[in-house]
Amino acid sequence: MGSARRSRTGFTGVVTAAITFVLLVSCAPMVPDYEGFNASGAAEALGRREQDIDALVRDGLVRFVLRPVAADDGYLFGERRVLGEPVTAQSGERLEIRWEGFFPRYRLYYVPAPGHPGVVIGECYFPDGCNNGFFLAPDADGNTVPDRFRYVQWVSSDYGHDDGVPGYLDRYRYVYDVAKDRLYLWHDLLFYRCPPPLSIPPYTCRTKCDPPCKVSTVGNRTYPVVFKTRLVEERSLLGPQE
Repeated sequence: MGSARRSRTGFTGVVTAAITFVLLVSCAPMVPDYEGFNASGAAEALGRREQDIDALVRDGLVRFVLRPVAADDGYLFGERRVLGEPVTAQSGERLEIRWEGFFPRYRLYYVPAPGHPGVVIGECYFPDGCNNGFFLAPDADGNTVPDRFRYVQWVSSDYGHDDGVPGYLDRYRYVYDVAKDRLYLWHDLLFYRCPPPLSIPPYTCRTKCDPPCKVSTVGNRTYPVVFKTRLVEERSLLGPQE
């Protein structure tokens, strides 16, 4: 069985590029305890700062975006299925987005080998969640097909009503270290630039102000300004490997 540690301190067509929004909707909110936002005990955990993941590109890894999936590809009475084309590495591993559940939502799966059912490494977290993601992988022959997956990040942001911590834009970041089989779930509080709800119907990820949160520039990239963050969960997914 996989080990787990919980703390109150709390995805063929791929291209190498910056994060591209994945237009997805659905999910059910979870209301957190604001007092739990204290990351002092999680300073060394992977992904505490978003720019730390981007910095790993320097270690010989290439950044690939997850192929966008439109919002109308999944809806309440839609067929539960894999959406779009899975991303398959030369190693045989796969990343795929599935529309599933009785109250359906989008979930990102990592499938380590053919025949394996896969494990969830990200999902839509909010009723009006806007989701995006990317992965880092070596590409030794330069054919734009990942050799194997190394790190995957999935981000789900609340572009609907202020469903989480009042007064802040809630964002959940799933960071999966594939080689170490370690999933980190971070909850960030961001500063609104315009009042919620942010989405312009029927497009969940199209917002009435752009960007919808305060941002700052680090190097040649722009990141949301994070007021507070907490490590919600850290755990292994696959368990002991034979």
